[in-house]
Amino acid sequence: MKVTALNLAWALARRASVKRFRAALRDPARTQERWLRAFLRDNAGTAYGRAYGYGAITSIARFRERVPVVDYEALAPWIERIEGGEREVLTREPVLVLERTSGSVAGPKHIPYTEGLLADFGAATGPWLDDLSHAFPRLFTTRQYWSLSPASRDPEVTRGGLRIGLDDDTQYFDAATRFAMKRLFAVDGAVGRLRDVDVWRTRTLEQLVAAEDLGFISVWNPSFLTLLMQELVTRWPTYVYPLSPKRRAAIEDRLKKAGAFVGEAIWPKLQLISCWTDAWAAQALPGLRRFFPTTPIQGKGLLATEGVVSFPLWGAPAPVAAITSHFLEFESLDDRRVRGVHELREGAAYSPLLTTRGGFARYRLPDQVRCVGFQARAPLLRFEGRLDRGSDLRGEKLNATFVEAAVRDALLEHPARFALVAPELNSVPRYVVYVEGAKDPAQLAADLEQRLCEALHYRYARELGQLGPLGAEVVANGEETFLKEAVRRGQRLGEIKPSGFDPRPGWGDVFR
Repeated sequence: MKVTALNLAWALARRASVKRFRAALRDPARTQERWLRAFLRDNAGTAYGRAYGYGAITSIARFRERVPVVDYEALAPWIERIEGGEREVLTREPVLVLERTSGSVAGPKHIPYTEGLLADFGAATGPWLDDLSHAFPRLFTTRQYWSLSPASRDPEVTRGGLRIGLDDDTQYFDAATRFAMKRLFAVDGAVGRLRDVDVWRTRTLEQLVAAEDLGFISVWNPSFLTLLMQELVTRWPTYVYPLSPKRRAAIEDRLKKAGAFVGEAIWPKLQLISCWTDAWAAQALPGLRRFFPTTPIQGKGLLATEGVVSFPLWGAPAPVAAITSHFLEFESLDDRRVRGVHELREGAAYSPLLTTRGGFARYRLPDQVRCVGFQARAPLLRFEGRLDRGSDLRGEKLNATFVEAAVRDALLEHPARFALVAPELNSVPRYVVYVEGAKDPAQLAADLEQRLCEALHYRYARELGQLGPLGAEVVANGEETFLKEAVRRGQRLGEIKPSGFDPRPGWGDVFR
């Protein structure tokens, strides 16, 4: 199939989801109410639906009265029943697979996936890709790289025979999109099944360098791409030698004109990079920009393993709520009142609650988003950080969103390539900022300490001597070491979230 025909078929496949989303922008409240009614009707006969009386719920207000807000621990007993092979526990639809979360601080979780949940992801990715096709008309006539992490484990099944883990990230898209994407991939999907990280990195870069018409790069963590580029610089002759003499000469000529090792010289048709850009991920963008100084970068929305909260639109100041994907509620971080998508207040911060066709109802995502405006009548949501990574050694009650904001402010005056705050357990415990590239690490720590003391409980613990003063330790290869340790702890390389704070002690030993 030719590229033009392929893209036409792809555009036609997206048409339904795009049409639904555009209509929903005019009346998100009505769209959401219809979505919830269908969910309750379809799942009234499930074990969970009977327990909470789905069949008797006739309004959103009644839904909130009868169905509790839950976290994963509350759903774990129900998911154990699914793992054992029981049907119609959370959904009438059969569970296809249990997807494992990457688990940064808490242990991994198993999220049930149904055809309906996968279609709900498609209800967001379809309008996103369609929007990009209008902003960059030639984007999908070139090849693409969607981050493939090395395999971290062997295939698994539950005691009831359910598979654990999606084949690859393309399963978040509809069938037509998967068909098109796989024919435009610059790196073969088999690379993602490699277990050896060094072999995986070599094969990835070999195929990327060979893709002269690479036009689109989609990764999660910006550092993932930066580290690939650093490896490319280190072993450039190895990767450039297999190319044709004509291609080698053209690349070398463009690199000479650029005066630096930049990705645009290797891939002259590159039009867009998609990656995380909000919250702590913003700290990694300067490193990525050193390798891609002119390529447009679009931030991703808030997409969790459990569901999608928002997705980006080109030119919008923040991602738009995924109003056709799930039933979305937002718990205010100011007054704890729960609001619908049409009730959000510009400037206010919220934690999302998801009801999805995977069976999760009123599931609280431990994330903080802020409403920064509206696209028609749908809210635009900027991700600001995680709420579940907290540390409380001596009553200081620190959380990741606050600490990372303090670190970002301190780095404005004391730039560094890498910074991570974590606890250190001595006779008098304290926090340490592990830092690379700062001119005056001690002054960085002093300024950061002042910002942390703006939190009442931290200041009180310091004044009482329950916590020692914030320390500073200089590290080498900070980002690479952080990612390697995260992989050792069971996370997938391409999905490790950027972080400036980790509540787990022991990082001093890791960096040393």
